[in-house]
Amino acid sequence: MNSHFTMPVWAWVLLGVLLTAQGWWIFRDAKRRGYNPWLWGAFGLLNVPSSLIIYLLVRNYREKGKERIDGDGC
Repeated sequence: MNSHFTMPVWAWVLLGVLLTAQGWWIFRDAKRRGYNPWLWGAFGLLNVPSSLIIYLLVRNYREKGKERIDGDGC
C-alpha cells in the first residue's frame, strides 16, 4: 500500500508556533519555580501537548512534595 501524507504549509507553521509558544511558556514557568529551565524548555519543543501535560504533572507532584516537607500537608 503506497499512501502519501502531505501536510499543507499552514499546518507546519501552526505546529511551529504551538511548539515555540509551549516551549517558551514551560521555560519561563520552570525558571520562575527554580527548576532547570533549559531542560524543560527543550522538552517543551518536542511535541504538543504531551510535553505540557507531563511538565504540569511533574510540577504539581513536586509542589505537593514540598508541602509535605514543610508540614502543611498533614
